[in-house]
Amino acid sequence: MTAEQRQNLQAFRDYVRKTLDPTYILSYMGPWLQDEVVQFIQAEKNNKGPMEAASLFLQYLLQLQTEGWFRAFLDALYSAGYCGLYEAIESWDFQKLEKLEEHRLLLQRLQPEFKTRINPTDILPELSECLINQECEEIKQICFTKGMMAGAEKMVECLLRSDKENWPKVLKLALEKENSTFSELWIVEGFKMVESKAVEDDDTETSSIQIFIQEEPECQVLSQNPCTPSEAFSNNFNGPLKPRNYQLELALPAEKGKNTIICAPTGCGKTFVSLLICEHHLKTSPHGGKGKVVFFANQIPVYEQQATVFSRYFERLGYSVAGVSGATTDNVSMQDIIENKDIIILTPQILVNSLNDGTIPSLSVFTLMIFDECHNTSKHHPYNQIMFRYLDHKLGGSPGPLPQVIGLTASVGVGDAKTVEEAMLHICKLCAALDTSVIATVRDNLEELEQFVYKPQKFFRKVESRTTNTFKSIISQLMKETEGLAKNVSEELGKLFQIQNREFGTQRYEQWIVAVHKACMVFQMPDKEKESSICRALFLYTSHLRKYNDALIISEHAQMKDALNYLKAFFQDVKNAAFDETEQDLTRRFEEKLEELEEISKDPSNENPKLRDLYLILQEEYHLKPETKTILFVKTRALVDALKKWIEENPALSFLKPGILTGRGKTNQATGMTLPAQKCALEAFRASGDNNILIATSVADEGIDIAQCNLVILYEYVGNVIKMIQTRGRGRARDSKCFLLTSNADVIEKEKVNMFKEKIMNESISMLQTWDEMKFEKTVQRIQLDEKFIRDSQRKPQPAPDKENKKLLCGKCKAFACYTADIRVVEKSHYTVLGNAFKERFVSKPHPKPKIYDSFEKKAKIFCAIQKCCHDWGIHVKYKTFEIPVIKIESFVVEDIASGVQRRHAKWKDFHFERVQFDPAEMPI
Repeated sequence: MTAEQRQNLQAFRDYVRKTLDPTYILSYMGPWLQDEVVQFIQAEKNNKGPMEAASLFLQYLLQLQTEGWFRAFLDALYSAGYCGLYEAIESWDFQKLEKLEEHRLLLQRLQPEFKTRINPTDILPELSECLINQECEEIKQICFTKGMMAGAEKMVECLLRSDKENWPKVLKLALEKENSTFSELWIVEGFKMVESKAVEDDDTETSSIQIFIQEEPECQVLSQNPCTPSEAFSNNFNGPLKPRNYQLELALPAEKGKNTIICAPTGCGKTFVSLLICEHHLKTSPHGGKGKVVFFANQIPVYEQQATVFSRYFERLGYSVAGVSGATTDNVSMQDIIENKDIIILTPQILVNSLNDGTIPSLSVFTLMIFDECHNTSKHHPYNQIMFRYLDHKLGGSPGPLPQVIGLTASVGVGDAKTVEEAMLHICKLCAALDTSVIATVRDNLEELEQFVYKPQKFFRKVESRTTNTFKSIISQLMKETEGLAKNVSEELGKLFQIQNREFGTQRYEQWIVAVHKACMVFQMPDKEKESSICRALFLYTSHLRKYNDALIISEHAQMKDALNYLKAFFQDVKNAAFDETEQDLTRRFEEKLEELEEISKDPSNENPKLRDLYLILQEEYHLKPETKTILFVKTRALVDALKKWIEENPALSFLKPGILTGRGKTNQATGMTLPAQKCALEAFRASGDNNILIATSVADEGIDIAQCNLVILYEYVGNVIKMIQTRGRGRARDSKCFLLTSNADVIEKEKVNMFKEKIMNESISMLQTWDEMKFEKTVQRIQLDEKFIRDSQRKPQPAPDKENKKLLCGKCKAFACYTADIRVVEKSHYTVLGNAFKERFVSKPHPKPKIYDSFEKKAKIFCAIQKCCHDWGIHVKYKTFEIPVIKIESFVVEDIASGVQRRHAKWKDFHFERVQFDPAEMPI
């Protein structure tokens, strides 16, 4: 244990005291605590209660000098069920526990009412997920021996210590289920089922809320030659394709009419299996009936690939095929397509929209639905929204038949499961979400499968970080100075900068600085001029801190000179903009250190050890096998560019001629790759003998067809078990290898956990396949009913639009921009402002990347007209014949005219104001 960890545990001891009953983890701490110490702690609990026992436990814990006790403590917390406290201590972030404080206070106040109104045995089954197993047993025992009131008192005591972030909501649902009158007192408005919020660092390609994983539509021909799906089918449509035996095995349950999840490895031909199922379904539709199939693909590139594959396969058989995605939906009639086509390929949101607006009355219009990457059927994913409709129809007894459901995936995942039993429950929940009664895997034809699907060897490379890092020391000092300046701007907001345990150059610091940035945007004072000055200054300080933090992250994973160039470009942009006194001061501080930073970044002794190890891997693999094809996975676009430059500048590696593949979305630094650019990069990687390495973000494991490669390198890149199986599946050639390269031992540990989870996933599937059909269907139906009850309980009506006129203020300087009454919606998703007055409040500069898309021609960028501000407000476009501004809501603060309260909205959909559609008649002639 480090001195810092010991110090942190001491600093956060109050959270531990409020949450932990140490007697529940003493059995796991046997090797570290003497028997007499264990007895003292148990006696302390019996005499003075769990909080005093926790204090004594921490006292003994912090006195330990033996190596490894801190890890053992964390493992004990996890094993005993203290998952919330475990996560908080591991990251030294106690915000989730802090958010529970208001609910604890409310429950303490309501404890007398709780004791008299609640029968704890009625609600314990629902609440058990929020309590430790031993606590549940103790509550039952007390109810039995001392009565319900004593049991209720014990339940309150346990809930007050619960570290499960959703316990207030679970308690509310349990009370409502029992129609308890106490439910009226237990108010949890404003409480949200907490999800891991995605950091507003758009440069990170993977989402921390939810990762929608994709795999490519595989090459389906029976030869072992690498090719694209399109090539595969065009080369083999002269006659019928002969399926392999394992593909027939996978298709069999679905061909018998069963709702089925097909779980089989990447590269085995699941798309071809879906073609077999689809063809059988259409040919065997009941006499006089006509089958109608819908195939869902999550991403546009996958949608396009599958639309091509299905068209080439089925049109030769006389069936009609059509595809609709977000890019084409405005040009087609969904009603006509569904009425006139046999097979429809869709991105799922299209169907969600059509069901919501009534274009498609119900799912009964289809006879078969196929979900590609069906493991994404969870939470608010469009797949789940479609299946909510299906299940409401099924469980609500609505008239009309329902379509057969087929899911395709390489991995059903196990969620947070740690045991086979928990994994089985997770898989049953996925089956319930998709209403499936069969999980089809290859069992009878495994030997044949292994002839065509190769599992790459997995290697872990732990690399030491730089022993000294003067670059980081200098940047960290600049960050401390900037924090100090920000702290002195406002006494009230300065308190935000007094939080300890923030490490520069981390994702956690990024999250903190984004939170501070948001708080600054809605800060208010009676003196509006002073408010504007403070907000503008703090906006600048937090923006600079964020850039410094980005640079430290780049330096950690790439070259120091890449990080320095990133900062130099940023400060050049600062000079080219408003460049007020604050910015001049910050620039001067940076430039005073610039010469020293330049020298450090050029010093060969400061080479990144991770790059040296990456160099050795590439050298060795290409020496052994010059025709090697490599995919190098990294976390961010900035790292893609940095590693591409590093390879090109390295004489011994430049022969690789690296290509890049990133997502299509816009980031803080740049717009993403367009779909044609993605296709071009993939085609170059497939076809070119020179282009031997592709540097990619998560987009390459999210559904784009990748040619066979024999080397996969995960550069500080790790996800969940599904992501692991998908990325590993990219190495599909014989004798392929997969390296995980990291300086963080926790990353390797997480990947090993993923490997363990893959093992228990396979065991769980095998166990479920032994269940008789009746037992499986009953389990699935029980889960469906429970989930529907929760879903119905949580349904809230859409908030009515606020018709009151409001002000939009610049998010940086708080200058008035416009009124909501002047805002108009253009083509559903773009927002413009009417009137000449608004034109006086912004200035325009030619857009660095002018572009024409749909009815819009992007011509310029618009900025706040206040000379010391110049905050980016959006763009200026030509729309049909009109020149109009298009604004982005995240650049503004919304002020209520009556109350003066200010709010910030990250997206237009979160801003519930009365929307008025754009009308050309309102435009001046």
